[in-house]
Amino acid sequence: MIRVSHVSKSYGVRPGRGAPPPALDDVSFEVKRGEIVALLGPNGAGKTTLMRILTGFLAASTGDAELAGHSIHEESVAARRQIGYLPEGVPLYPDMRVDEYLQHRAQLRGVARGERTQRIDSAIGDCGLGDRRRQIIGTLSRGYRQRVGLADAILARPPILILDEPTVGLDPNQIREVRELVRALAREATVLLSTHILSEVEALAARVIILHRGRVVTARADEERAGAARVGVRIIVGLRPEDRERALGLFAGLARVAAVAGLADGRLAITPRANEPGESDLAEEIFRAAAAAELPLRELGRESSALEELFARITTGRADGPDA
Repeated sequence: MIRVSHVSKSYGVRPGRGAPPPALDDVSFEVKRGEIVALLGPNGAGKTTLMRILTGFLAASTGDAELAGHSIHEESVAARRQIGYLPEGVPLYPDMRVDEYLQHRAQLRGVARGERTQRIDSAIGDCGLGDRRRQIIGTLSRGYRQRVGLADAILARPPILILDEPTVGLDPNQIREVRELVRALAREATVLLSTHILSEVEALAARVIILHRGRVVTARADEERAGAARVGVRIIVGLRPEDRERALGLFAGLARVAAVAGLADGRLAITPRANEPGESDLAEEIFRAAAAAELPLRELGRESSALEELFARITTGRADGPDA
């Protein structure tokens, strides 16, 4: 559905300072129909530049991309008709009412006159704007303006959605609602989203593509990432020094535990087996086993996720190399 082939973007020579490093450097990847793929990277990695190229706001210096089979260079207008785009800073008309704005956008997007009311009502309902449809956009909170931008992106029910920071400015309840909406939309559309919130990625994305200094440094599938997360995420247990040896034997004997290691500070790090339920369930099992053995625990917690560790390792220069 989305095919990016050797895309690079440079901004030319700066007077007295020579050519800056390219914003994008030979980026290639594919996104299949119905996938939700997250684009990650630190500030300046090239995520927004790539999204602007895919949506026709910028031209690539070299390379090409296809959206639903249409080249962004050879068939730019046809390619843009395949996408709904939510930019990072949602550009809206603050003096228009929500439904007026969506009516205007539906007309610009070429939605047939007889379908506009139904499409607008559907987008308003999906994005939780029912009680705001007649409100002037300039008086909306940032979160509600984000919802208006998302409603605009899905108006024409495009086969591809490109979402740049879709949950920025939303409260936790709104974030959960947007997650459910994105999952629902993925039944009919391919979704490429950019975000800095790693928990968002773990909750939504089937695949993760990490950009660093304009290059793809890793592209991992859900099965690989999920396996890595289960093995990489560890349960940390704190206990009395005199109970350490007994705890080692007890927890190592649990069926869902892959390994138990002692840490320098006296705590234990317990790694779950791959292909087992989440680490929160294992933490409950560890707690029950300790209680049954009358083993007092001083601490029971979860270490940072494998995705966080992978991201930090790559973007702080400690990666071993590309893993695409």
